[in-house]
Amino acid sequence: MKMVVKSLLIVAILVASLAFQPAELQAQCRLCAASTQSDSLSKAVSGKPEIPLQIEITANLDFSRMALLSSSGGVVSIDPMSGNKQIRGSIANLGGMALHGEGRLTGEPGRSVRIYLPERIQLSAPNGSTAELERLETNLPTLARLDPSGRLIFAFGGQLRIRGDASGSFRGRIAITADYE
Repeated sequence: MKMVVKSLLIVAILVASLAFQPAELQAQCRLCAASTQSDSLSKAVSGKPEIPLQIEITANLDFSRMALLSSSGGVVSIDPMSGNKQIRGSIANLGGMALHGEGRLTGEPGRSVRIYLPERIQLSAPNGSTAELERLETNLPTLARLDPSGRLIFAFGGQLRIRGDASGSFRGRIAITADYE
């Protein structure tokens, strides 16, 4: 028993003495240490760290109220430029206001950005019905740029495709991403 306690005491003293070594003698954690090399192209050029891009959705995409007239389904489109809604197929408009989605991008002032929208999103209703949101697009030009205050407001729209006997209040998440050019 005394031998075990003595061994543990020696190990504890060795560990404690290693912990209080001068900093240059301790091995540095390469994963934890701050990088001394350039973190980004922006930092290398300006000497300041790059401001990360952030996306905030300020208005959800809303197709309003509709009813299927037959099992052949149909398509409802919302234009991101005008916000106008168009209906094709066996769908009746039940009124209400359709809205294109809106978002705000913030980041490095004056930088060019590209926004990526998914090709297709599966929407679902609480009753198990599904619909597809497709052909998503924004009102942005091919080469979009943040303004001098580092902001860019954009609208987005797309098509809601309903098949069969789907019904319900459809919901889903649109994974919008953005990168600096």
